[in-house]
Amino acid sequence: MSAVSLRISTPRLELYAATATLARADASDRRRFAALIEAAIPDSWPPDVLTDVQEYFAAQLEKGFAVPGWWNWYAILREPRVLIGTAGFTGQPDSEGTATLGYSVTEGYERQGYASEMVGGLLKWMSGTGRVRRVHATTFARHYGSARVLEKNAFVCRGVSAEDAAAVDADCQ
Repeated sequence: MSAVSLRISTPRLELYAATATLARADASDRRRFAALIEAAIPDSWPPDVLTDVQEYFAAQLEKGFAVPGWWNWYAILREPRVLIGTAGFTGQPDSEGTATLGYSVTEGYERQGYASEMVGGLLKWMSGTGRVRRVHATTFARHYGSARVLEKNAFVCRGVSAEDAAAVDADCQ
C-alpha cells in the first residue's frame, strides 16, 4: 500500500491524508517524509499548531484509533513542490454529522490564499463522503486572516466565547 492513499487536488495544491507511514515519518524522519511526499520541507515546518501533536498523530494512526482522511492532511504546493501547510479534523464526524476543522499555513506561505484553498478542498471532499452535515471551526476574532478563510468557505459566525474565540459552522447540505 502506498504511503499516500487519499489525495485531494486543488488548483495550486495537492492534499495528502496522513497515513500511519506518513505521520511516523513526519514525526521522526524528515528525510524519509520528504521522499514519501516527493516535496521539499521548509525549515519552518512544522507549523506551531502541529509541533506538539506530531507524535500523537502518528501513534493514533498506527494503533488504528484514527482513520486517514478524518485526521491530518498535508498541503503540498505543486510548483515548486514544497510542503506549505496542514489542515484536518479532530476525528470522524459525530453521530449528528458534525466534524471539527483546523488548519495552518507554514511561515512564509501566509496571505496567499493557500489556507482558503486547503479548506475548500477538504469541504468538497467531506461533502462527497455523505457523512457530514455540519463543519465546526474556531478562530480568534483578532485573527482576521483565519476568519477570512472561513468566510470565503461559507462558514457563518455562531458566537464569541469568553476566550474571544469565534465559533463558526458551515452547513454541508
